[in-house]
Amino acid sequence: TEVGHLKRKKMKTLYVNGDSHTSGTYLDMWDNYNDCFAGLLSKRLGLKYINHALAGGSNARIIRTSKEYLEKQGNKDTIVLIGWSHPIRTEWYINNKWLQIAPGELYEVKQNPYLHKMWKAYINTLWDDKFNAIHLNRTVEQQYMIAEFSKWLYDKGMKHLFFHAKHSFFYKKNIFEMEWTSNPWLHKQPYNPTIAFCDFCQSKGHVADEHSHYSMEAHKDYADFVEADLKALIT
Repeated sequence: TEVGHLKRKKMKTLYVNGDSHTSGTYLDMWDNYNDCFAGLLSKRLGLKYINHALAGGSNARIIRTSKEYLEKQGNKDTIVLIGWSHPIRTEWYINNKWLQIAPGELYEVKQNPYLHKMWKAYINTLWDDKFNAIHLNRTVEQQYMIAEFSKWLYDKGMKHLFFHAKHSFFYKKNIFEMEWTSNPWLHKQPYNPTIAFCDFCQSKGHVADEHSHYSMEAHKDYADFVEADLKALIT
């Protein structure tokens, strides 16, 4: 019947989350959702498209906002694409508002002297002699956060594909290597730094802007690279 035909043809949804690299930030364009690689893939594959990526977004934010949306709107027709951010980033809940904590003037917390002091102390761990140990602990913790999020998606029947945005932060494979349920990572290679978005674009000869963002031509190349893996989740 016509109704049955329409049910079989129900459009799937591509739900996307990440940081500036996944939102298509480049030069003075903060969000270029339609022309970034995720937007291109949604058009090529005929998917309804929702992109909640945010410049400066942390992995904690990615998981929180994805769950908030998918708990209410997600279903087995939702394909989830996540570009993971740098583990130095986090988020703080202050005065009923989530603040993204990241290096740089744009993310500087200036609400009051105490919070500004706390922000500086947190960001200064980037240059602290103990940073390697601190960073290692953060990265171990976030890998398990990501693994738990993947299990949450599988339990809800939502297929998903993960990739690293700027670089792979699993930089000590002998420490980080673990078994992934059905391996949701791009090319099934969570520990391959060469296929992270920025590293891949650089390998193709693209030049980043001063904030390490890449042009829409680079996004086209990455869409080509990711397409087969994403297409496999749809069929």
